[in-house]
Amino acid sequence: MSKEFTLTPPNRGALWSSLALTKTQLSALCGVTVRQVGHWTARGYLPTAGRHAERYNGDAIDCCVLIKQGLMNGIPLKRSVALARTYIADELTRQPSLAVITPPALLDIREKLRGAEASISSVLQVVEPLVPVAIETEPLQELADA
Repeated sequence: MSKEFTLTPPNRGALWSSLALTKTQLSALCGVTVRQVGHWTARGYLPTAGRHAERYNGDAIDCCVLIKQGLMNGIPLKRSVALARTYIADELTRQPSLAVITPPALLDIREKLRGAEASISSVLQVVEPLVPVAIETEPLQELADA
């Protein structure tokens, strides 16, 4: 006997953002050289995966593929990067709003935020007593001049 079952679509955004590809993997996937990936990263053209400075998520894949398209069509690198960034920004404005996030995903997000909030609170409890009162009242410019 089989129960009634309905598949739920995967959360592609979460999967895309959780990728952690190496330079070699990104270059192989996008059809560019490892050297290009390194150069584009050093120039700030390719984003790295937040927690992993030497890794790349789906945003880097999108950007890399779009930059390559520009280059393959004779567009200079800086212009290709600008076109890729504009294209990605336009795509993000056309994406569905947060209203389409499913309740289970929202629960997961809420719990992760609560955990982060608790961690921040714990760190603040340790750090706050260590901060001298005089530093809190001094203007920021005076601190920068010191």
